[in-house]
Amino acid sequence: GRAAGYDTSRILHTEDLVRSDNCFFAVTGITDGELLPGVKYFGQGARTHSLVMRSKSGTVREITATHRLDKLMKFSEVKYA
Repeated sequence: GRAAGYDTSRILHTEDLVRSDNCFFAVTGITDGELLPGVKYFGQGARTHSLVMRSKSGTVREITATHRLDKLMKFSEVKYA
């Protein structure tokens, strides 16, 4: 906020946020939306949908990932089940 030198009332534009032609943007759906479906749970797993974009190359990647909760619990401090 203001203590860190930011004006939280100022509207930021693209050039305020990114000052390079080589940036990445990634987004993952949490709940269903117009751009991406949300997380879907099944049995002992979950499926997520993400987009990763790179400005320099114009590449857009669509990623569908399947997560095994039993394996995640072996090294994550988050309790999934």
